[in-house]
This record gives sequence, structure tokens and C-alpha cells, in this order.
Amino acid sequence: MNNLKVKPLALAIALGLSPSALVYAQSDSSADAQLEEVIVTGVKAADLNAREAERSKDAFSSIISQDDAGNFAGQNVAESLQRLPGITLQKSEGEGRYVNVRGLGADFVSVTMNGSELASGGGDGRAFALDAIPADMLGSIEVYKSLTPDMDLNAIGGAVNVKTVSAFDKKRDTLKFKAQVNNQQYKDQLSPKISVSGTKLLFDDKIGIGFSASSEQRNSVNYEVRHHSASLPRYIEVNDVDGLIPYQFESRQEEGERTRNAGSLDIGFRPNDDSEYYVRLAHTSYSDLDIALREYYRLDAALDPSETVFLDTENRLVGAVDTELQHQFFIQDGEATTSAFSIGGENRFGDGWTVDYEYAKSIGEWDKPGARRAQFRLQDLPMIAAWGSNYHVAQVVSSTELEAIAGLTTPLRPSYGYNLDGDRRVQSSMAFDNLFIEDSFRTDDLNQIKINFRKDFESGKINYLKFGAQSKERDRDRNKDRWSVVPYLKKDIGCAAASDEALCLELSNASLGDFETFAPAHPDIKHNFITYDAANYLLNNVSTIATEFNASNDQDTVADDYVLKESVQNAYLMAEFQTSDKSTLIVGGKYETTEYRSTGNFSVRWDVTEGGNADSSNDIVLPLEVEPTKYSDFLPSIHWKYEAADDVLVRAALWTSFSRPNFSDSRARVEFDGRVKLCPTTGGGICSDRLNQINPDWNADTDPEIIRNGSFVGDVNTVDVGNPALRAQTAVNFDTSVTWYASDDLYFQGAFFYKDIKDFIVEVRGQQMALEDLSFHVPIEDVTTLTFVPGMVYDDVNMTVNGDSAKVYGLELTYSQYFNSGMFVQSNLTLMDSSATLDDSIRVDDVALPFQADETLNLTVGWENDDFSARLIANYRSAVLEQIGACGAGDLAADAENALNGDLVPRNCAKWADIYEDNTFGLDFKASWKINKTVDVYFDALNLTADKSVRYFSGNEYSGGKMMYSGEDFGSSFQAGVNVKIW
Repeated sequence: MNNLKVKPLALAIALGLSPSALVYAQSDSSADAQLEEVIVTGVKAADLNAREAERSKDAFSSIISQDDAGNFAGQNVAESLQRLPGITLQKSEGEGRYVNVRGLGADFVSVTMNGSELASGGGDGRAFALDAIPADMLGSIEVYKSLTPDMDLNAIGGAVNVKTVSAFDKKRDTLKFKAQVNNQQYKDQLSPKISVSGTKLLFDDKIGIGFSASSEQRNSVNYEVRHHSASLPRYIEVNDVDGLIPYQFESRQEEGERTRNAGSLDIGFRPNDDSEYYVRLAHTSYSDLDIALREYYRLDAALDPSETVFLDTENRLVGAVDTELQHQFFIQDGEATTSAFSIGGENRFGDGWTVDYEYAKSIGEWDKPGARRAQFRLQDLPMIAAWGSNYHVAQVVSSTELEAIAGLTTPLRPSYGYNLDGDRRVQSSMAFDNLFIEDSFRTDDLNQIKINFRKDFESGKINYLKFGAQSKERDRDRNKDRWSVVPYLKKDIGCAAASDEALCLELSNASLGDFETFAPAHPDIKHNFITYDAANYLLNNVSTIATEFNASNDQDTVADDYVLKESVQNAYLMAEFQTSDKSTLIVGGKYETTEYRSTGNFSVRWDVTEGGNADSSNDIVLPLEVEPTKYSDFLPSIHWKYEAADDVLVRAALWTSFSRPNFSDSRARVEFDGRVKLCPTTGGGICSDRLNQINPDWNADTDPEIIRNGSFVGDVNTVDVGNPALRAQTAVNFDTSVTWYASDDLYFQGAFFYKDIKDFIVEVRGQQMALEDLSFHVPIEDVTTLTFVPGMVYDDVNMTVNGDSAKVYGLELTYSQYFNSGMFVQSNLTLMDSSATLDDSIRVDDVALPFQADETLNLTVGWENDDFSARLIANYRSAVLEQIGACGAGDLAADAENALNGDLVPRNCAKWADIYEDNTFGLDFKASWKINKTVDVYFDALNLTADKSVRYFSGNEYSGGKMMYSGEDFGSSFQAGVNVKIW
């Protein structure tokens, strides 16, 4: 597909070029002009440096600068950015990881280092994880909220540019050391950090060298409770009462040891005033040793409606038999690295011409070898569960206890294996029933070349004319090899290769009672877990049971694999005109074309007929063939800048931009989540992934052909789908701002912005869809082991789609003041609203744009003098919509028809499946003391409010209101450090 779009804004560009709007040019107003560094003290120093840099830019921006000691407010780039207007954080294990700009998610925000895009191997999205970049390796951080044509326009939300330490920027020799320790509340173990950075000018300032190096270890423990990530809550009926109950949920305790090493080197050469050349290198590595404990309460195992015996939607309680209690103990160690190299230069010629050029290469890699998991389980258990907007809890009970709770007169089947006497935390009978090993890697290789020409005019109507071109080539490879087997079934295949075959055979039939256990600290984990040493011993001695099994055709091995190639070319033209003595107008446009292609798979898990002697997987895996995608766009813009007074600056911009879809969302993929559920072709059974529930006469030894002829793949399956037909979302943006630089002590800014986004991208859960409705062919006719019914409409399809349009409105207000007493206030407030429209087949009513927060507030109150500084920092963000439940015209019609037949439950419309992240409020305290000109010490107390990250389904009357999707508790942390400034 090749689409060329010309925006209505092009007409405005033509008007902007009208000579009547122009007057004679003044001196060069290049945004790249060097600024003389302001060297003052403390928080105010950083604020003044940032204001001066912002004022000089052609485009509306927010900048974070260092104070005189070379310090930023946060420990990584994401945490440093959170105090800026319109900036919110997405956190992981308590640390800022991604940034949202003006209510738009991290996928709307581009990240560059020294102006060049960074590769990312850490995930399958386009968002770059900023927690991998320590603030110590940077000279400044820039956030552009409006973009000119010479910038990367793949950024509807905005662009973040991190600049490494440069001697030519510093304009002097510097050398600084830093040492720090951190202590997280739940880990209570000191985590060290050390860094060094500096600059050196040589040979009469013709050569400048900037460098940085840092190493940090961050130890943490976080507690989490979450609903199943792929399957939605389900409707159930008990005694003529309908309810919406959790599918399954789990409590997680994750103990992480994160190690970050980073370094940068910037070598610049200025042989004369008209030439500059540079070589820049940067490398970050981020390793994460993760010990994860997961306790699952599997209500979904009670598939037969008769197995749910108690339901109280008012109090949000459910009771069921035939449920499962499951433990998983993970040991996994992964490392993400990002390397960036660039070489380039700038030359100035006669008659006002300048040319700059650069080749940049960035490689991002993620490597997770030998991740291991041991699973223990008890089945056929009576269980009660409760839920709310911020909790999930469950408890295994006895049959008689559940009978009493449910008020039953008919006895329930007794449960066996669960210890109901004495300490119920100790469940020795949990069987070792799954062994999991994974080798996983991801690479992202990005090559870029660009050239820019600029002509400056000393007189006339034009200040400068600028044009250039860029080419990017990207290669991504995602590969995962995973073995997941039942050890006692595959022991005869794998134990022969073990170093101790007899021990391997013995451990393959183990239960939890054979090992040392402990009580995790997580308050919602109700049972003891195997210890780390015991789990390591078990996994080391049975690993060959998994690795000797041929899993090359296993769904878990191939479902996430893909290879992607992306090619981007663009060219732009822009000019700055002097519209009056105090105002300038930048007019221009960029033409950009993108082409990408990827591989993907159709995969179905079907292992119930493998048998213990099978040495390879019976799963269904077929490659998908998809045509390459190509799209082009013309992106014009106008930027106006007006110095209304010496202390008042007015800006306005009308500009266009786009955001490409995520790699994972736009590749071809069809994955039936979990073991496939079959439905019987005749009566007597139910739709299930258990053979004896589909047909009472079936078991693992039943002839597969009999199963194929007597069943079909049911519409009750959850299907996860990639969408290679996704289009890049495009936006027309309007920004205007008024800034009053009242004095060095007083600053006000007000900004209004509007975004009209077309084809916005959103993940929709619970769609009803046939495989034939997809934009690519799914080869179900090539499946020989299961029966797929052509045209079957599946009830729970999760897929990312293009919406129709979204409109975003916002107001940013910034105020800061420094008082003679030493007190100071820094504050900003962002108020936003949005409305997004999807196709009526997906959602009839309008929704908020995902990740848009109505209110964001940052407030800092502090006091400082020449030697001491202390401040209290508060951050608030209102709730945001993250995912959308399907409720199309067809869903509403089906529910209306059901209502006519007496069924009033909205089983098709899934507005209740909208997922929100709840509001957050964090409070930090920071203090520093300048002992002398060389040494200062600091102390930080972070997340004093013990703020938690909570997500929830919006729910309905049948769920009793909101139902928690996930909750993460990472506690508070404290850190102290020393800075030593040698020069």
C-alpha cells in the first residue's frame, strides 16, 4: 500500500510565504547557536540555565539543566523529566522507565541522543526505556513539544533529546566524582553507585574531550497482585444470580538486582573557526537478576458452570470447586545493552553557507539466557475469592466450609491433597508439575545518515534557508526458545542426559514437601514457597528433561518470534523570515516515506495428546505470509516567535507529525492463548481444554483422529492477533504560549495546545471476530490435527487497531519564584481533555485517548542558601485509560436481542473491560549541603507517600463496580551520596 497525503496545513504554509507578511531580516537566530554557560549556585542555578536555553530555541521546549555541581534532580533521565509541565512517568519496580508527554504515551515520544535516534532491544515497542540512561552521563535534557521540519517528526507527543557531556559546551576543564548508596524499604540492603565525568580542552581549545562513566547496583523487592493479562473476567450464573468474576489472578513477589554500567566519550576537533568535527560514543548496559515468586488462584479451572456454587456480587465474593492453587518460582537474568556511535562535522563557507553531516549507528540488544522456572500445583480445590478496585484475595477452604458459606444442603466432593489441619501455609503435597526453561534475545540495529545545508542572509527578508535529507535502515530480530514440559511425563526422554540420571528421575516426581520452604514477605502470598537454594538445586538437576525435548514447534517457542526490516527516507525544506523587528516566522515541510516488512506465525497449543513418550511438541505452528507495508506523508509546519517585550516571549506553532505503530503490534501474529479449547460436535460435554470434559470417554490415549472428528475449535478461545495493516497515526498540532521572564526570581508561563490525531492506535480487548476478517490469510485449511470451522466468530479477540480520530486539548501553567528569605516555589499544572472515535464495529461511543491524564501537577517547595538546599517535591497525576473494551454496534444489537429473550446481561458489550491506571501521588524530599567548593553531600527520601501503581477494569453492576487488573507496591527508598568537584 502506498499512500501520499497532503495536509490542509499546506494551504497555511503557502499563505505564510506571502511577501506582504515579511520585513527585512536581522542577524542570525540559529537555534544551534552556543550559549554562554551560567554558573551560579543550587536549584536556582539549574532553573536559570534551563530558562535561558529554552528561550533561545526556535521551537517550544522544556529543558532540564545541571546545577553548578553538575547534578540533575533525578537519578535517571525519566525521573529527572517528571517535574516538567505535561510530563508523566510510567514506572517499573518503583523506578521511572518511560515518559508520557502531554497525555500521550511513550510510543508517541521519540528519544534521541545528541540528535540521533537510539535503537532499543529491551522491548517490542518503539518507546525507549530511559531508566537505562543515568543522569550522570549527560550535560542536558531537552523536551521539544513542537517540532520543526529539520527534527524527527515521528513524535506526536514530543521529542526527548539527551545530550552527553561535551567540552565545547562546558567551555572549560571539569572533573567530578560521585558516590551514592540507596536503600529500598522492602529489600533493606544498601545499593552502591559510583560515577565520574569531566571535560578537557587541549591545544588552544582546538580539541575538546568530554567523558563519563558510571556503575550502579539497585536492589529492590516489590509486591504485585494482578489479574490474568490475556483473558478477561467472565460472566457466571449461580442460583439465577448473574455476576462478572475474575478469570484468575496471582500474587507476585519480585526480588531484583539491577546493575547499570554506562559510559560516554565525546571528542571534538575545531581546527579553525569555520570547521568542527566530532566522534561520539556511548554505551549503556542494564542487567536484571530477577527472582520471582508467583502464587496463582485459578478460578478458571472451574470450567463447568455447576462448579461455581456461590456468588455474592454485592460483596464481590465467589466460591467454586475444582479450582487450582499454583506456585511458580522464576530465576532469570537478562541484560539490555545500547551502543551508539556517531561521526560527523560542520563546515562554514563563504557567503553564509553551512553544511553539517553525520553517520550514526545504534545497536540495542536484549539477552536472557537460561531463564528457569519450577512450578508446583494442587488441583480440584474448593476456593473462595473476593475482589475490589484495588485488591484480589482468595483462600482455599474445605468442602464443608464452602458448603456453609454457600448455604448448600447437598455435600460437595471432598478435596484431597490440601492441608486443612494446622498451619495452612504449609502445603507439602503440591506436585512439581512443570519445568520451564527459556533462552531469549532481541536485537535492534539502526543505521542513519543525514546531511543539512543552511544559507544565512545578512540582509533582506529571509534570515536563513535550510534543507536536508536523511536515510534510516533498521533490522530487528526477535527470537525465543522455550521449553515447557511436565517433568514426570518427560523424564525418560531427558534424564538420560543428566549428570546424575538417578537423581533426575527421583526429582521428576517430587512434591513441595521434599524441599525446604519459607514464608515470603508479600502479605497476599498465603502459602510457603520453595527456597532459592532448593529451587536452584532442583532446576540444575532436572533441566535436561526440558532441553532434550524438541520444542522447535512449540507455541511458546515461536509465538513471539519475528524478523522486521524498516526503511525510512525523508527530505525537508524550511526558512526563517523576519516578520517584524521583534518577530520571526519559520515555514517549511518534510516529505517522508516508510517501508517495512516482517515475519510472523499462526500458533495453537495442543499438547493433551502428546503422551509421556513424545519427544517433540504437537503444537500447531504455521508461518504467515504478509505483503510489505509502505506509506508516505507530507508534513508542513509554521512556527512564530514574538518578543512582545524584553521580558515577554510569545510563541505559536501549527505543525504536523506522525507516530509509527509498535513492532509487536504491526507484525503478523495469530496466537490462541493458553491450551486451545475444543467444543463437542454432539451433546454430553462442554467446551474445554480437558478431554474428559469435552467427552467423558476421552483421555490422553484416545485416537487423535477421533478427537478431531468429534470436536471443533470453539468460539470461547482467547485469540491474540498482530495487525500488519496498522497505519501510522498522524496529527495536526497547534501550540501557543506566553512566557514572562519577570526577573531571575520570578517566572510565569501559560501554554495552550490542541492535537487532531487521525488513525490513532489503540489496543482493544474482547472483540468478536472471525479469522477471515483479518487483513492477511490464516492457513486454517493446512491444520490436520484439529477442526477449525471456517467463518467461526471468536468471542475474545485482542488486537491493536486504528481508531478514526482523536482530539486533545490542554492548558499548561508554570510558576516559579525565589524569595529573599531563601524560600522558593517551582510548580506546573497541566489540564487536559480528549475525545477519541473508533469504528462503530469496535466501539460505538467516544472514549478518552489512551494514556491521557486530565490533571497533572508538580509542586516543589524549598529553601536554599549558598551552602544548603532542601526541598519537598510532590507529583500528582489523575487516572488514565490504557486499554479499551470492545462494544460495537453488533455487540449492542446482540445484547438487545438477548434482552428480548429475557437475558438482560450485556454479555457482548465489554465497556466494563476498559482498563485504567488509577491516580498517583508521590512525595519526595531532597537535601544537599555544600561543605566547601569541592565537596557537597546530599540525601533523598523517595516515595514518602508509599504510592502504589493500581490498574483496574472499569467494571459494571455485575462485577460490583471496579475490579483490579493489577497493583504494584514498591515502597519507599532512601539514598545518600557525595559529589566531589575537582575542577
